[in-house]
Amino acid sequence: MQTRFVVSIPTLDTHPVIADWYPALTRDGEPSPHLVIMCHGFKGYRRWGFIPLVALRLQDEGFGALVMDFSHNGRVPEDGQARLSLDATFVAPALFRNNTIARELDDLSAVIAWVRGAGPSALGIPVNPRIALWGHSRGGLVAAVKALEDPSIAALATWSALAHPQHYTERQKKLWRDRGELVFTDYATGTSLALGLELLEDMEKNRDRYAVGERAEELTTPHLVVHGEHDPTVPVAQSYTFYDTPTIKADKKLLRLLTGHTYGYDDGRIASEALENATRATVEWFDSYLRGSATDG
Repeated sequence: MQTRFVVSIPTLDTHPVIADWYPALTRDGEPSPHLVIMCHGFKGYRRWGFIPLVALRLQDEGFGALVMDFSHNGRVPEDGQARLSLDATFVAPALFRNNTIARELDDLSAVIAWVRGAGPSALGIPVNPRIALWGHSRGGLVAAVKALEDPSIAALATWSALAHPQHYTERQKKLWRDRGELVFTDYATGTSLALGLELLEDMEKNRDRYAVGERAEELTTPHLVVHGEHDPTVPVAQSYTFYDTPTIKADKKLLRLLTGHTYGYDDGRIASEALENATRATVEWFDSYLRGSATDG
């Protein structure tokens, strides 16, 4: 069986989701019916940092992993071609500029619908697979919104997730409105990027919908919350909001804090104690709530 291969998944328009598929087998050697859809964060992509390491670990543990590139993340070419090789280059900054949380939710919905429709044939998996979501940073927010709105999601794991997207200052938002965009430089690549007004308008219009920390008591999907105590990018307090909310599903919620690491789970590209602890907790969570009492043989 291939370690991974690339698939193109149609969305609402001409811009597809490109994804890496990591197929997995049950203990009996049959295609696994348990699938994890993985969502990268803001400025991320499907092979960012530790994401492939986590996907490989899930695959080794018998969970198929479908790792998305959101269609407007700026890494997918405007022609939508699926490239076998992928680096950190922003090849479509105009798409990145027009990206919104609503668009990413539409992308995720399209992927889930595809998995339940064409997915079994395209991916070689059983019909009606059990689906879990994993998300990092803003991808965690997107995954949480989807889990809140789709009760068929079997399990959820978020790493360093945003409890809400409203982290821009009033001064930034004024400049954003005045100039029609918010310009910044991506520190990793040195690329000049911009956020269009569509994102600001989307966040303001859907403020209540995207406040997933405040909505945590509504969530019935088992939720693993992973965060570093010294995260300089997304404060750990945001993950506390998911956990410190009264819920009748309290027995299906776990907060796992990691000491002495940052947003990237150390440098994010090599094995580390923090990454191992986060990954092991995630595997155990999906073993309990995605695979559950089902037998693999």
